[in-house]
Amino acid sequence: MIIGLDDTDSVNEMCTTYIGTLIVEAIREIDRNLIKEPPKLIRLNPNNPYKTRGNGAVSIIVVDSSKETLEKIKSVSFDIIQRYSESGHNTNPAIVFLDEDAIDSELELFAKRALHEILSIEEALTLLEKIGADYRYIGNGRGLIGALASAALKIQDFSYELIVYRDHNKKGEKIVSESGAMEIERRYSPKIFSSYDFYNHRMVISPHSDCPILYGLRGESPELLFEASKLLKSEPPLKRNLFVTNQGTDMHLEEKRIEEILPYSSVIVEGTVSKGPYTISGGHVFFEIYNGDKVLCAAYEPTKAFRNVVRTLCKGDKIVAYGGALETEHGLTINLEKIELKETSDLYKKEKPICPVCNNKMKSIGKDKGYRCKKCHTKNKEASKIIIDRDVKLGLYEAPMCARRHLSKPLLRYGREKTFEEERFKFDYSMFNIQFEGI
Repeated sequence: MIIGLDDTDSVNEMCTTYIGTLIVEAIREIDRNLIKEPPKLIRLNPNNPYKTRGNGAVSIIVVDSSKETLEKIKSVSFDIIQRYSESGHNTNPAIVFLDEDAIDSELELFAKRALHEILSIEEALTLLEKIGADYRYIGNGRGLIGALASAALKIQDFSYELIVYRDHNKKGEKIVSESGAMEIERRYSPKIFSSYDFYNHRMVISPHSDCPILYGLRGESPELLFEASKLLKSEPPLKRNLFVTNQGTDMHLEEKRIEEILPYSSVIVEGTVSKGPYTISGGHVFFEIYNGDKVLCAAYEPTKAFRNVVRTLCKGDKIVAYGGALETEHGLTINLEKIELKETSDLYKKEKPICPVCNNKMKSIGKDKGYRCKKCHTKNKEASKIIIDRDVKLGLYEAPMCARRHLSKPLLRYGREKTFEEERFKFDYSMFNIQFEGI
């Protein structure tokens, strides 16, 4: 049986991974051997206007068991959803229970679309009824979309995240050692990624909201994550859990032509710069690309020095833009996550021409009248064009760590892809201790 859950948090409080951890804990109290692999943390469409924070959903695989045991698991799991989920107009918790054999091509496609589109509650309900899945929800049922998608999504490339929690009732400042995060970044990168942004002097493992996450470490190996976590000093932790996740994989991005881009999608689109970069109020940098149609691209202020790369672009440059498309006051705009500069155009400056006879610099004889040599009176109608050295290199550039989306694949992960089915059972999760000793 696969359990999927989503939409149990609010903008500031609670966390779906925390509730997933409570469910894992409760199932293992029934029988420690019912869960043999880490739960999945699936990040869905990052542009979804209904999301609370990171648009993460959780799924848990339970081994085959008796009908009585499975019914007990369903009851206990929904009790946890009811007891711990947040409430509010944009929080609609849901949980689904389905057989792994029920995941067909239609359901897999639905899950993939949840990474790129805004899906309807009605479609999720139709699929759940079609496969005979059990499901429960609070509110309008929107959480069913993410819960079903997280249970059905097939991932290829993946990473791990070790999440450490404090008590969910505790609010205010989270105490996590910045020096420890620095040391992890120095010692373990790229096998552990996105721990500390040295360029912007910012720790990125600990969220600022009042959710129960104390910190999360992301990387390629459970063993390395456990080892690295010993370098972090923090306030007393309560629980921890290891997740398999699609974070850092670019799974949300699809190659599109400009005319195919829809609002709320995440795209990879190639084009030629048709309007050079310009900065608007707030420090946001915009430019326009063309490839049969035109679309705006933006590097917003939180992307910091990434904007300087964007400012080097010139009309005629050929680029590939990576990012999320949203309707803004400026029109449809790609919020850049990465940019690849594939080909640069020549940039010129005009100078007074050199006389071909005397080799002297010629003088202007009036606006639009051309130039004349003062010595021999030779005339020239055109100014000289001198190519400017742009001091820019072709290649792929990314937004800084402090501004990076969960799904965005860091450049240091390129070439480090893994296959989920090959790695799936290498870690013995049944031996994993969720509760911290002595807390």
